[in-house]
Amino acid sequence: MPKLKTPDPPFIAMRRLLLGYGMNGPLMGQALGVTDKTGKRRLDHPEELTLDDLKKLSRHTDIPADEIRAAIRF
Repeated sequence: MPKLKTPDPPFIAMRRLLLGYGMNGPLMGQALGVTDKTGKRRLDHPEELTLDDLKKLSRHTDIPADEIRAAIRF
């Protein structure tokens, strides 16, 4: 029986984008102005990022806003 490819989970593109730019928990926390633990949680669960968080990420990191917009589309 052939194997079926399962669809990517939601928000995986955003997580891949963040990890591709070398983002980790402490850096995420620093960019968002939260603790390292909260930064790691938001990195692990990008669906919890708010619009304000996305603006802060774009402003305080090298990630262009256009790439962030492209990553949050389903």
